[in-house]
Amino acid sequence: MNGRSQRRLWIALLLLCLIGAAAVIRRIVALSSPLTGSSPLASLDAHFDAKIGITLIHIVPSLAFVLLVPLQFVSSLRQRHPKFHQWMGRVLMCLGSVAGISAVWLSAHPVGGIVEGTATTFYGCFFLFSLSRAWFHIRNRRVELHREWVIRMAAIALGAAATRPIMAVFFATSRLTGLLPEQFFGPAMWLGFTTSDVAGETWIRHMRPRLAGHTVRKTGRVPASAL
Repeated sequence: MNGRSQRRLWIALLLLCLIGAAAVIRRIVALSSPLTGSSPLASLDAHFDAKIGITLIHIVPSLAFVLLVPLQFVSSLRQRHPKFHQWMGRVLMCLGSVAGISAVWLSAHPVGGIVEGTATTFYGCFFLFSLSRAWFHIRNRRVELHREWVIRMAAIALGAAATRPIMAVFFATSRLTGLLPEQFFGPAMWLGFTTSDVAGETWIRHMRPRLAGHTVRKTGRVPASAL
């Protein structure tokens, strides 16, 4: 991956983290404010206000996760301060576990019905599976496989942020289309999560040759993931 591609990747990563953080902060503000009005946004706020406990359990760790996860991809930080990298990884694993489990729990009563529920349940379970695989591989010192599953984990997590611009388009055009959040939340979730997941897999495919070459130089063996 050349320098320009890496810059674009970092821009996309940081932008999605900012979108995710802004969405969480907006939700926290809405939960702490009295409900007013009868707009689609107001009805959406009421939906989450009715389950404020599990919503906060989900969004507070999610906020910490999106703010901290970029640090795991800073190669200079990983190389110069490996202990910090390891402890940050443990913190992210804990935050991700809480966010992922609560996301699946929230999927039982989604705004967008079964279409949204299937998207958030599928990707929530895939996120938890990726997290567990990342932990398993690093415990067995399979660093290159660990990194691949961390990328998958991050891509899925940021898929929630990727849905926000899509939802914004639906909200902006709702007067023309007549679609309500209950109707477009499901397609927006599938589009956002799938786009982010595909981007993560593309990143992994670009990273594999470099990771394989690094492993060969250090050990003289080609890792199984590169075969």
